[in-house]
Amino acid sequence: MSKKLPSRNLPVSSLKAIDHETLERLVAERTTALQEELSQKSSELQRYKERFEAFFAATSQLVWVADEAGNVYDTSSWKFFTGRTDEEAKGLGWLDAIHPDDRQRVAQHWKEAAAAQSLYHAEYRLLTKDGTYRYFVTQGVPVLNEDGSIREWVGTATDVNDRKIAEIALQQSEQRFRSLIEATAQVIWNANAEGELINEQSSWSKFTGQSLAEYQGEGWLNAVHPDDRQFLASKWAQAVRDRSFYEVEFRQRRHDGEYRYMNCRAIPILNPDRTIREWIGANTDITERQQTEAALRQKEAQYRSIFEAVNDGITIYELETGNIVAVNPAQAKMHGYSVEEFMQLAPGSYVHSDCYRLFKDFIRTVKSGKQFSCQAINLHKDGTLIDVEVIAVPYWQDGKLYALSVVRDISERKQAEIALQQSEQRFRSLIETTAQIIWNTNAEGELNPCQFGWSNFTGQTFSDYKKWGWLDAVHPDDREHTAKCWATAVANQTLYQVEHRLRRYDGEYCYMSVRAVPILAENGEIREWIGVHTDITERRQAEAALQQNEERFRSLIEATTDIIWNANAQGEQMLELTNWSKFTGQTNEERIGWGWLNAIHPEDHLHTTKIWLAAIANRTLYEVEYRLRRHDGEYRHMTVRGVPILDADGNISEWIGICADITERKEWEIAITKAKEAAETANRAKSEFLANMSHELRTPLNGIIGYAQILLRGRTLTEEDRSRIDVIYQCGSHLLTLINDILDLSKIEAGKVELIPSDFHFPAFLQGVAEMCRIRAELKGIQFHYQSTSELPIAIHADEKRLRQVLINLLTNAIKFTDKGIVNFTVSFATPGKIRFQVQDTGIGIAAEKLQTIFLPFEQVTDSKRQGEGTGLGLAISQEIVELMGSKIQVQSEMNVGSIFWFDVSFPEATEWIKTSQTDDKGQIIGIKDSQPKILVVDDKWENRSVISNLLGPIGFIVFEATSGQEGWQKIHEHKPNLIITDLLMPKGDGFELIKRIRQSETYKNLIIIVSSASVFESDQYRSIEAGGNDFMPKPVMAKELLEKLQKYLQIEWIYEEKAASPEHNLENPKLFPPPAEQLEIIYELAMKGNFKGIIKQAKLLEQTDQKYQAFAKKLNQLANGFQDKEIVVLVQSFK
Repeated sequence: MSKKLPSRNLPVSSLKAIDHETLERLVAERTTALQEELSQKSSELQRYKERFEAFFAATSQLVWVADEAGNVYDTSSWKFFTGRTDEEAKGLGWLDAIHPDDRQRVAQHWKEAAAAQSLYHAEYRLLTKDGTYRYFVTQGVPVLNEDGSIREWVGTATDVNDRKIAEIALQQSEQRFRSLIEATAQVIWNANAEGELINEQSSWSKFTGQSLAEYQGEGWLNAVHPDDRQFLASKWAQAVRDRSFYEVEFRQRRHDGEYRYMNCRAIPILNPDRTIREWIGANTDITERQQTEAALRQKEAQYRSIFEAVNDGITIYELETGNIVAVNPAQAKMHGYSVEEFMQLAPGSYVHSDCYRLFKDFIRTVKSGKQFSCQAINLHKDGTLIDVEVIAVPYWQDGKLYALSVVRDISERKQAEIALQQSEQRFRSLIETTAQIIWNTNAEGELNPCQFGWSNFTGQTFSDYKKWGWLDAVHPDDREHTAKCWATAVANQTLYQVEHRLRRYDGEYCYMSVRAVPILAENGEIREWIGVHTDITERRQAEAALQQNEERFRSLIEATTDIIWNANAQGEQMLELTNWSKFTGQTNEERIGWGWLNAIHPEDHLHTTKIWLAAIANRTLYEVEYRLRRHDGEYRHMTVRGVPILDADGNISEWIGICADITERKEWEIAITKAKEAAETANRAKSEFLANMSHELRTPLNGIIGYAQILLRGRTLTEEDRSRIDVIYQCGSHLLTLINDILDLSKIEAGKVELIPSDFHFPAFLQGVAEMCRIRAELKGIQFHYQSTSELPIAIHADEKRLRQVLINLLTNAIKFTDKGIVNFTVSFATPGKIRFQVQDTGIGIAAEKLQTIFLPFEQVTDSKRQGEGTGLGLAISQEIVELMGSKIQVQSEMNVGSIFWFDVSFPEATEWIKTSQTDDKGQIIGIKDSQPKILVVDDKWENRSVISNLLGPIGFIVFEATSGQEGWQKIHEHKPNLIITDLLMPKGDGFELIKRIRQSETYKNLIIIVSSASVFESDQYRSIEAGGNDFMPKPVMAKELLEKLQKYLQIEWIYEEKAASPEHNLENPKLFPPPAEQLEIIYELAMKGNFKGIIKQAKLLEQTDQKYQAFAKKLNQLANGFQDKEIVVLVQSFK
């Protein structure tokens, strides 16, 4: 301090001498000094407190303070460690954090210490704030007042968890070690530094039966075999002397007196000064191992003898190098080598080249640790072939993998097998080709298993025919006789012969001739029976029939309306033929010899005679048709057949023939011919009707669709006007689709429908179909879901038009017949390479009996509310198209539940397909660059000419018109057009005549001609091209197709209207600011996949991201809603 404090112990006399003012001053100074001293002491006290707390925090100790009664009131570190509140810890609440098993003991110690005012010490487990228990040791001391009473308790709790866990682990380890000693089959012992057993060795006593007194010192040697003691004592003394590892084998006496071979191992335990403290050792009973080794040596000698003496060839290979390491004499001799020569051979050099792959398989298989076996062909030293059977197994020895191969010469066996196979094959072929049933039985006459001939004929299984069950297949009337004959033959060991009826698998009984012979064993006993059943049904039937044949033949001749005749070898009729005479009216005298020819129509004489003589000369079937005069004078058409009957020498003995009246058949054939001609006439009429119908309907449609296209090209249309015109265009297109359906049916009936495949973008195609149908579904108020797998190809090679036609038909039907619920359109892979198109609805369903008719033309499975919707041709046409694609539409349906239509088809992936923008990608065509071609339109219909003129005139073409072929020819001379568009059917010179005149003209023969007709039949298209037209364009005329053909033939370059979104050329529209490159790449990928939903989502994100992207997002959204994927690609690429 800066100034000296006045003393606090001034004498009273001094205070009296001080005046009042001075006294006040001194008191004030003293008070100030005391305040400063108190402040300094408080600061020092705070520093001590902080240092005290830091000390305990650093030592991981908990500090606690309790009152004289033992109630804790300062628990800050305890609270931090255990996570408990002051209220929970104070008083005796701190006991709740102690492990339940320790709580009572700790509380008792605390009470005892508090009562005795003595040092408190306890060990327990404490619950930490993370929920785990840790071991702590706590100590507390009482703080006394001056009178010796306790003022408070101060204590610490020290974390000893790691030490405690180590102590527990040590106890467990020691316990495990002791258990191991007790449980092991080894004798564990320890000795002092001098090698004397001094402590109690329980496992030693247990094994040898020696007590501590008996094995102490060197007494343990008494349990060693007398022959091993000196050697063992010497080795032990040397190890003790050298302080080295000790290992030895000897015989030790077990408690039952038996000597056991032991392996003894011991190590010295050293003190820090490297002196031996003790020895730890273990004796392991190796008696079994010694016995095994002795047995192995004996086996080795035996195996070596077998190796040398066996007849099979044995070779051992080292697989790492492939070298032969051992070979037995039989292997070398088998191949014509000495053992030494064979050892020098390259591995596999003695294997035939055709089988060398098997040698490689052998090496590879045994290297993988598996057994290998095969049959192969090896080479003898002299080049002859050896058929061998090889078995090889892998084994390990000294860390190396070897293969032991056993080779057996099977040449003789192979030849025997081949001979046996050939014999068996011949026997089986005999059994299979014979009409007989071959069987065998055991000695007792019971059929053996696998009687295939018997089973095939009778239908009986083994369980049916085993033992004597085969008798069940014999006719009941024949069983007793059959069984008696069989029993007699078995008893007498004689030939078995019988005839009986046997039931065939179809229930019919067939007559059988049965023979069986016994096969005797070497001892003369019957080993088995071999028998055969021969079907003699036909013979029996023939015998029965033969008796009636003559009578039947006579009856047949009398009863039949046909004429039965016979002739001798020279062709002369000989016998009396009642039917011939009855039919023709000829007498026998008139008919005999060649007189029968007189009843044949004169115009057929020569032809009939020629064929009859040729049949006689060639001894072949005689067949002819001629007209035969009936007794009433009418000639009837007859078909005649005659066959030669040959004698034993092959010569004709006679002819038997028949004449059948076929007059009605001939008349029927004439009627059929007339009906066919009538059908062909009707078919031509149908084709003419379809042609006329198509022409008449397409002609007005040309005006409707044509002018709709012209109006849509207008640049001043409002969106409302454009929508109304588009309705006109769509309605016209729908009517055109109905017309095409009818024409498609006609083509299908004629078998003329063909697929015209091309490469197209598959995801965009599917998305377009889905979105088109989604609109229809939403207008009807039902849900529409489209789902496709991401693994679908980007582009395919298929008929895009026909595939779209099928899918739209299926989806339109599903929407039409669904009033509520959902329509699902799914495209996925049914199997690898096969795409499944599936349409599922929750509509009215189809009755089971109607499922077979829905694919027929003009069939509509519907209710009265939906009658009249569509032509009823859609499914029929779709099925035909899908069948052309190599598949078939399948259907499942349940009434009032819904229907599923699907088909699976393979389309080649268009790997080289490149997505390019078409003409309209660049905008609307408004002119022609550096050219003004002249076009002549020849058509008798004003509206047809007007459509083309109004499409081409505004673009820059000079268009002339003519109403007929004759006028067209004049206009060609007048205006010399660059290209002609002509109709076919016109008055005053049709299109064919005009084309012919142009092609015959030297001046105009190279003029380009495009035929435009309402006829879409291929015959008309073919005729127009064959007549000289360069191309064909059906009506209604589509603007895009017309412009593409003009560009193709005139080689012109278009001028396009600048797009509204172009920032350089359209100042009325806002400038497009493209998003970052990463965002453009995402949009490009979505467009390539045809994912319009994803593009619309990206457009919305752009609008939300920044105001400057709004114009770009709006344009993107407009193109996506119009399914214009190509335009989106062009837009994105323009900013890359």
